[in-house]
Amino acid sequence: MNVTELSSKAMGYTTKVKPMKWLRKQFAKNYEDALAWTTVGSIVAKDGVGCAMYVYQSKHNKKIPEERRRFVTATDLTNGGLMIVAQVALFLGMRKFSEPIFNKIFKKLSDPKLVEQYVSRFRMLQHKAGEESSRKLPLFKDIKDYSKKGLDTFKFILDLSAATIVAKRIVVPFIAIPLASKVEKNMEKKAKLKEGVQENNNPSFGAGTTTQQHTVNVHPAWFKNN
Repeated sequence: MNVTELSSKAMGYTTKVKPMKWLRKQFAKNYEDALAWTTVGSIVAKDGVGCAMYVYQSKHNKKIPEERRRFVTATDLTNGGLMIVAQVALFLGMRKFSEPIFNKIFKKLSDPKLVEQYVSRFRMLQHKAGEESSRKLPLFKDIKDYSKKGLDTFKFILDLSAATIVAKRIVVPFIAIPLASKVEKNMEKKAKLKEGVQENNNPSFGAGTTTQQHTVNVHPAWFKNN
């Protein structure tokens, strides 16, 4: 069995599983909506896996100095989380505004009265030129179909552009570093608190019969904030 036959059988099997059957129904029901959600979902899933990998690598990267490792890890975690949230938020927001924007830009295609005027004008010109009238042709239906296809294409491009270009290249880089600093401080607080608990539970014994317990140096700001 060659590679082509094997891949064909694998694709045939995947089309029979329940998730793929459900996805096919969604595409048949509303092609643009299903395509947009599938595209955004795959991008978000890819960014989620990438974020987890970056965080793991940064946390265990011995080449990064230990005092800077927390900041790099916090930056990766913040950047990945923001990227996912921003993409989903802008995508959902743009889904509500893309159709009104399309209707405003291409109002001549979306206004039935204007379409009727253009069709009537077109038929008058045909009659004046001695051509066969297009009254029997489904002009209104054709224009409506073209308008729907144009709207679907416009929505897909605009919604995906907002989710990928605006969110990933503008919004996330602008606020990722300040948030990463806050995440780093929070991680340092938790690390110091954990170290303090461990030292309190492991006292050291000095000379003689007296017990000397290590003092824990916790930043005063921690007590103020908690």
